[in-house]
Amino acid sequence: MDRVFESIDAYLKDLETEMLRIVDDQSIPLAEKNRLMEPIADTKKVLVKTKAELNAIKNKEYVAGCGMQKLRGETS
Repeated sequence: MDRVFESIDAYLKDLETEMLRIVDDQSIPLAEKNRLMEPIADTKKVLVKTKAELNAIKNKEYVAGCGMQKLRGETS
């Protein structure tokens, strides 16, 4: 799982670099900058959420079982 986190972090860093490149480029009109950055920002949001969800899975303690015990406890 560590490789996945490293890949996500590397991609997030690349996205940040690309965003800064767009912001710093004075030859790009503001409307065009917004158009170029929107998919980058959306991708960044998805990766941050994915990383958080994977972290939750990584830190969750799983208990073996079919789930019937939980259902029996809820109906009693």
